[in-house]
Amino acid sequence: MIYDPNNELTEEQLQQLSEEDFFEYLDTKAEYLKQFTRPLGTYHAKRYAAMSATSLGKSITEEQYQAAKRIGKEGDDENTKRVVEKLSGDGIQ
Repeated sequence: MIYDPNNELTEEQLQQLSEEDFFEYLDTKAEYLKQFTRPLGTYHAKRYAAMSATSLGKSITEEQYQAAKRIGKEGDDENTKRVVEKLSGDGIQ
């Protein structure tokens, strides 16, 4: 069962799917939705790490901070790459 964004299944139809079809539907829907996401940048990665630690009643450790910073840097790099690709694809350099 392939996800169609123009014709989503109802809750009742989802319940009638076999387990295999249900997971195939979810996988294809996730693949479709990925095109609308972007990786977290440094600011948000560090912020979410701090909020996660705070929600557990702890302080963020230096190791967690550095990991969030590294993840955010990778996200920033990917976002920059996307922007450059879009700009160069439009003939703008």
